[in-house]
Amino acid sequence: MALRNFVNEIRGLKVKELPNYIKPKLSLDYIKNSFNRGLDNYYTKYIETSSPDPLYHVCFGGMVLSYLVNLPEERRHYEHLEHERLAKAHGSWLLSWRWSACIIILFENLKNQGLTMLLPSMYFSA
Repeated sequence: MALRNFVNEIRGLKVKELPNYIKPKLSLDYIKNSFNRGLDNYYTKYIETSSPDPLYHVCFGGMVLSYLVNLPEERRHYEHLEHERLAKAHGSWLLSWRWSACIIILFENLKNQGLTMLLPSMYFSA
């Protein structure tokens, strides 16, 4: 609603008048007064009327905040799952980093024990 009012006020201005109109609205005092007016309006609308809405605002705000804090970890997790899914979709279990790491360690142990005849020749080129 406030953005609509702001746009309607700007429509009536000429381009030369626009900086003089916007500059005072970006001052620190104007922003502080706007914030205080918003808090006063919230207090009048919800607190004085004994409405349960502020409790809902706190609960849903906490859920949104916790989701946003946890979002980077969730994205890393889903990226890892996508990698695993693509590895399985291509039918190659060797593309999975877990299996390839295990096989490399196994082949290195076999090589260290001198069991070279069991190793694939393409893995250990002489």
